[in-house]
Formats: sequence, structure tokens, C-alpha cells
Amino acid sequence: MNISQIVLDHERGIKLDPADPPFNNYQAFKSNYVGLKILADSVRELERQYVASDPHAAHVVLHMSSQVPDLVPCAFNWFSVTLVNYLRLVALVELMTTNGWKSASLSDPANRPAIKAHCIAFVKATIPEVHLWRNKVAAHFAATDPFHDDNLGTLEQSIMNPVTYKYPYYYVGLMQWHTAGETSQLPNWALTKTYEDLSSRFWPEFKLHPVAENGT
Repeated sequence: MNISQIVLDHERGIKLDPADPPFNNYQAFKSNYVGLKILADSVRELERQYVASDPHAAHVVLHMSSQVPDLVPCAFNWFSVTLVNYLRLVALVELMTTNGWKSASLSDPANRPAIKAHCIAFVKATIPEVHLWRNKVAAHFAATDPFHDDNLGTLEQSIMNPVTYKYPYYYVGLMQWHTAGETSQLPNWALTKTYEDLSSRFWPEFKLHPVAENGT
């Protein structure tokens, strides 16, 4: 039986050959792949509800509200952790395929620095804002594990839910916290926009519903 290769990255031509995969088990690809779509669909539905409930939504340039559904900040955190994990796996396939490595190569101490460096570089180049959010908010709040370069604005904002709406997306990081003369260094990004921007490269078969019923 001829099993076709799975294209993981259409831009860089990274493929996974199910007949001869670089590692013995790759189930994490499926769960993360599906989970990212579920999270994007969930936030998009809330964006659609916002537009449907506000006739002036298209003119909103920054709306901060305590009425943001609790799912939204959680979805941003889950999405960032899952997306980083997914892209690190894509990077790992690229590295192992290029070097002709198999599972045993993962435990070779000589390979570990190259694996770590390649996976981190791939993610930083692809989704720098999401990667930083994952490190400072989603994986753990910066306030609970402050780094030497985290200013007070970043530390305090890491334990807020800084979700704002700017048509047509929910964002995090558009509102920057200022305290003691220091401004948060957290990035701004929109979950559904990120998903759509990455679509042609990583999952062209998945599309989100338009924000408005008229297709916009």
C-alpha cells in the first residue's frame, strides 16, 4: 500500500513520510493539529457574535471590557502553547530528515544542542510574538518566574487578562500596562489572524468562517 507523504510546511517543503517516519510515533501531530483548529474556531465564533451584537463593530479600534468571555484569554494561552509545540515538531522532522536521523538519534548527547537550537530558531522565525507570549504568559506567568530582563510592567501585565477587541479580531497585548515608569514588553497578536496567516503554509485545507455573514 502506497501511503502518500504528509506536507507539514508548504513553504519549506517539509514532509513526513508515514512509510518511513524519522521517529517511531507521531500521534502528537494529529491532536495538536486538530486542537489548533478547535481553538481558532472557538474564538472566531465569539468574534462573529461580537460583530452580530454591535452594529458599529466595524468602527471599533480598541475596546477594553470586563465582558470579554473567560474562554478568550485561556484560548490564547492554550493556542500559543499548542502552536509552539506543533511547530517544534515540524522543525524536528525537518532536521531529522535532512540528517537521516531516526528515533535513536534523539538520545545521542551530541545531537541535543542542534535539536534544541533548530527547533527554537524555527519557532522564533515563524511566530515571534506568539513564542514570546507563550514564554511570558502561557507556559507560566512571568511574575511567578521573573527573568533579569523582565520589567515591572511586563511582570504585572503577565497576570492580567489583557484582551481587547479591534475589528475584526480579539487581541492580546494591544493594551500595554504602564507602572513605575516602565511599560510592558508583552507582544500584541490576534489568535484567529495568526491562524489565518499561517493557513497557506501549514494547513491550507482548514478555513475559518468569515467574521460577518456578508463574508468580510
